[in-house]
Amino acid sequence: MHKIRFSGYEVSKIIYSFALNSTKQYSMKTSKSNLKQPIIFAKIIAVSIAIFLCASCDNGNGKRLAKAKNDPAGTYREYLSDIRRQKKLSIKELTGHLKQWQTLRDSVFLYLECDTLGRLHSTVREECEQVHDSIRMEFSRMVLSQTRTYKDILWVKEQISPHLEDKELHRAAETIRPFFASLDNQPVSQRNRQHILATYRTTLAETIDYGIHCMADLTTFIEKEDAVYRAFLSRLPDFDGENLSDITHDTERCCAQVFLAAERNDITYRNAMIYLAMRTNRRLIQNVRTCIDDICNKKVKTPAQAQAYIWMLLQPYSSLDGFCLALLSAEEREQLDMLASQTPDAFRELGRMLHPGDNRLDELPGMLMEAFIHTL
Repeated sequence: MHKIRFSGYEVSKIIYSFALNSTKQYSMKTSKSNLKQPIIFAKIIAVSIAIFLCASCDNGNGKRLAKAKNDPAGTYREYLSDIRRQKKLSIKELTGHLKQWQTLRDSVFLYLECDTLGRLHSTVREECEQVHDSIRMEFSRMVLSQTRTYKDILWVKEQISPHLEDKELHRAAETIRPFFASLDNQPVSQRNRQHILATYRTTLAETIDYGIHCMADLTTFIEKEDAVYRAFLSRLPDFDGENLSDITHDTERCCAQVFLAAERNDITYRNAMIYLAMRTNRRLIQNVRTCIDDICNKKVKTPAQAQAYIWMLLQPYSSLDGFCLALLSAEEREQLDMLASQTPDAFRELGRMLHPGDNRLDELPGMLMEAFIHTL
């Protein structure tokens, strides 16, 4: 991809600039991979479901939806003209425009897909795609027109999620939530790091060997893994230099076991998705809270550690998708907002440790939001 066209990739330039002076491998970076597996599955399922967002008819959006059937390219150009006239927008105003864009985009491209008789010339599709890219660039301009926050990123992702108003999904989550709340009652090992890692590896190996064949197996896996993971986080700085690639790999294999069980109809895909997404939410919150506490308590001492903590702090804003956000409880959502408000200070502390001076950290939330918009 060309960075000139996609300035959201400036995010990677900021992140990698923190680590220019260090080539040492730090084991906590593997936590990033541990979190990605259920997110990937959530995105696959979410993308595969044809859900169209509801939007108001403000600014003529309802009329545009009707016009799109007869003149998709013209309708899209008209919307682009309107967007170009927008200046600085609040996060709520920006989100409202994103919802309108999604609805109009779906209408335009759905009509093009349904043109099975080829009545529309191929140049119409090409024009619509070019206009689509231009609209995305205009949204990038609006995002970067003022300072954004980490709370803003969560708000945008949540509000434009197709699962936001899924009442059936919310009811299912509420029935499962007591199980995840009960995990806090499980004791955390106070042993040394060697014992913690040995227990972690044994837990994953036993799950892989036995497999997951029913809901009881799934909940047992999550319960045991949660306990060893919290023990791991309690000594996070102690794992500097430890090779945890096998734990990362085996965690992914355990998550794969869940979906193999769904393929065999041992559990439902719905339960597989919801349980793993809620597990991911819990781990992300645990990660960020641990990182911020460790930074405040001066436990991060080396550039390699700082680099790893940066990756972990970024996870909620780069990895959480609309499906996971829809499954957050009100308490979890409040915790994420609180952690988001503390994240800038944490980044500044890590930035001073790696590269004293101006690290453009205030621009990072806007760039992350811009990168997200370019995935829509």
